[in-house]
Amino acid sequence: MRDKPSTPREFMERYPRTTGHIIAESLGYATPTAAARIGLDGLHARENCCEWIYACYRGEARRCLLDSIQNRHHHKGFMSEYKLSKKLVEMALETGKEPLFASWF
Repeated sequence: MRDKPSTPREFMERYPRTTGHIIAESLGYATPTAAARIGLDGLHARENCCEWIYACYRGEARRCLLDSIQNRHHHKGFMSEYKLSKKLVEMALETGKEPLFASWF
């Protein structure tokens, strides 16, 4: 059995699709690294201090992680397009480049 990821990069490498779905769930608010950090905190049942997580989930990253997975089939269209968010994750993994503030802006 593999250990759980311990860094956002490890989370993004192991769970690139989930990272993309967190971006889509955030409506583009989260960058790939921010999404991976939220996913990592959710995986380890830790609080996350991201403004979006506090506003929508009272800091409970695990709830966001679960919602992102459960809602994955609805991540289509304006502001929640999974195909675009997945490409952003792939680009971040391949080149290290990603949006500075938010994924869609």
